Amino acid sequence: MMKKVFVVLLCVILVCGAFGACAKGNKTDDTKPSTTREITTDDAVIAQEDAINLIKSYSREELGISKDDMKKCSFLVKSAGVKYQNHYYINVIATIKTAHEDTTNAEGEKVTSYTFDNKGEYFIRYDGKEILAKNGTDGKYRKLKVKAVPTTAPKEQEHDKDAETSK
Repeated sequence: MMKKVFVVLLCVILVCGAFGACAKGNKTDDTKPSTTREITTDDAVIAQEDAINLIKSYSREELGISKDDMKKCSFLVKSAGVKYQNHYYINVIATIKTAHEDTTNAEGEKVTSYTFDNKGEYFIRYDGKEILAKNGTDGKYRKLKVKAVPTTAPKEQEHDKDAETSK
């Protein structure tokens, strides 16, 4: 009889422990950006080139990038969105790409490899009403003043507009 009670008690403890561990694993830290699953950027009012143009419209001081680094930086937009503090953001990275031509592949041929040195990370909220810049010193995000979105107009549309006004 004592063995049966002990086995039942052990099973109850084991089941409670398993459910407790599962519940504990579901908590997320909303103070850090989350990219655990693919987040589509279809709902964003700004994307791709417009997101890059918006970030590049800020001064290097606002972006937190040195003068020398700003000259070398390329700006890239991540294909997936990011969830941060219950909002979704477009993620723009300022990076310096460096080529290394002294690398050899498995066949012994010289190939070029690249390294990327990220100099800044920026979030543009999907509705365009908030822009954040990551601090290099503490990794926290600070708000930038929201600017109007500079758009990229196709060349032929601009040309057609000029042609209509000259008639």
